[in-house]
Amino acid sequence: MLPPDALVQAWVRNRGAACTTASILAGLGALGARGLPDLEAATLALGAAVPCGAPALMDYVSLPGRRAPLDVRVEALAARAGLAVRCRSGLVALGWRVRPAPGEALVANLAWGQEAPGVRGAWGWHPLRPATYSTGGHSVVLAAVEGRGWVVLDPNHRGLQRWPRRGLAVTTTRIRVA
Repeated sequence: MLPPDALVQAWVRNRGAACTTASILAGLGALGARGLPDLEAATLALGAAVPCGAPALMDYVSLPGRRAPLDVRVEALAARAGLAVRCRSGLVALGWRVRPAPGEALVANLAWGQEAPGVRGAWGWHPLRPATYSTGGHSVVLAAVEGRGWVVLDPNHRGLQRWPRRGLAVTTTRIRVA
């Protein structure tokens, strides 16, 4: 787990569809990166087609033996901010429990979770409606697993949030200092 104070201080507010980038920036900041770009510039650096957009769905995964495009971009972004990191993104096997390793920033890309305190949902995403594939879902920094719940840094809500139940992660992006 990253130090809670470092995570809270590194929080980046989400705008548009930039929750993945906001979470990555917060994770990099908590790991010690300084001079990171603003959210709009960072979204473009991480592969979004428009400022405050999201990386493409296939940027999170790759063929066996190859690195995910998002990983290469995160490492380059961190290097420009003076921090050498190793990044690894990939799919989460159905039913697999996601938890951060010590000293790791873990960005969980969710299909289901806590939209706001007391409200669970899918942020507009629906598995049977392809038109929602590019608009739904949400990313958070998973700080810790506590019992049946999660402690997350959510770019939509300032401060650490305690979720009574885990979210359903589709992919994760794990970032550690190299």
